[in-house]
Amino acid sequence: MKKIIVVFDGFCILCNKYVAWTSERNPSKNIYFTNFQSTFIKTNHPEITLDDTIFVITQDNKILKKSAAIKYCMKHLNINPIIKFILLFSPNFLLDIFYRIIATNRYRLFGKLDICSIPNDIGKENILF
Repeated sequence: MKKIIVVFDGFCILCNKYVAWTSERNPSKNIYFTNFQSTFIKTNHPEITLDDTIFVITQDNKILKKSAAIKYCMKHLNINPIIKFILLFSPNFLLDIFYRIIATNRYRLFGKLDICSIPNDIGKENILF
């Protein structure tokens, strides 16, 4: 089973909602979550810093971001097959345009938490501190 690590902005309400949504739809529980402020990131991947994107670290330590990261996670989720197909086969450059618009305005559109957090709906075994 592939171990996937999602690194997200713990201050971002949209990012927290995405993480909770992803966790609910990952039946094999092979997706782990951490935020930019975690000891795990500071120790193992100090090159990853808070940015306006979600990062995914693959099992072979490849770091993906933006739509490539989202698409990689989608492959492992139990979601509507038509939506999955559309997302997986849409060109990254096109998805990245929409991603950039939303990511740049995420705090203004969805709000910002006062403290960096991880959603409560995720099992502790899937959180990397």
